[in-house]
Amino acid sequence: MKGNGVSGGALTVINAIATGFGSAFGIGLTTSAEVTLVDEPGVTLSVNGHEADAGFAKGLLEGFKEAFPESEFKGADVKTQSDIPQSKGLKSSSAAANAILLAAADASGIEADSLDLVRIGAKASIACGVSVTGAFDDASACMLGGLVFTDNRNMRLIEHRKMPEEFAVVIHLPDGEIPTLAFPKDKFKARSKEVEAAFEKAVSGDVFSAIYENGRCVGDSIGTGTKTADKALSAGALAAGISGTGPATGILVKKENLASFLDMFEEKNCIITTVRNP
Repeated sequence: MKGNGVSGGALTVINAIATGFGSAFGIGLTTSAEVTLVDEPGVTLSVNGHEADAGFAKGLLEGFKEAFPESEFKGADVKTQSDIPQSKGLKSSSAAANAILLAAADASGIEADSLDLVRIGAKASIACGVSVTGAFDDASACMLGGLVFTDNRNMRLIEHRKMPEEFAVVIHLPDGEIPTLAFPKDKFKARSKEVEAAFEKAVSGDVFSAIYENGRCVGDSIGTGTKTADKALSAGALAAGISGTGPATGILVKKENLASFLDMFEEKNCIITTVRNP
């Protein structure tokens, strides 16, 4: 039995590590998965054509079988293809989890609620050491598209809105990676009052300011500051801030101003994509 699944990526509005409450929005980068269910025990994983450690995929499928015992499979061969850079704060793990679980449901002939799959993925990501909070906010934005506000501790979707679509999404990718578990969470949690205020600002509608303020707290925690976001805003961006645990900076620019922005921004290592709504 073979199934397929696709999930988008996302950018951070509010990182949930500080307070347990997070926010993110969908973008046009994607991860696709093909899952072939087999009768022999064991899970194999191929990522962009290369053999990879299958520990997380195994955890996801074990969680799937626990939630849906009628699926009745012993093992699986999993293949994923993605244009989402890893360990940059762009939700590559959440997108992969969603895509694999959607593909497993497809292969099993099970019509699963999308947020139930997100919860399975969040629990597996904590158990496998992929995420600190389970990244329920990130995975929800990847799965649903649009803008989400979540209570990660209780894996609850608080609110789901559309994002304005007149913006191009520019993602600046600096050198280096920051694995989620290497993030200095204690430093970030010390800024919890600022992050909480930014969350309330985003809920009230001022998402752009919240992106910057959250990014400032993240940047100060990891030692990069807001240099890239400040440069982007000076070049005409309407919003800019570090995504996830970094180091990538997500930037929103009016589509008609994209060319002039890129000329002024003068940073070469960028990805251009779109806002993705439901």
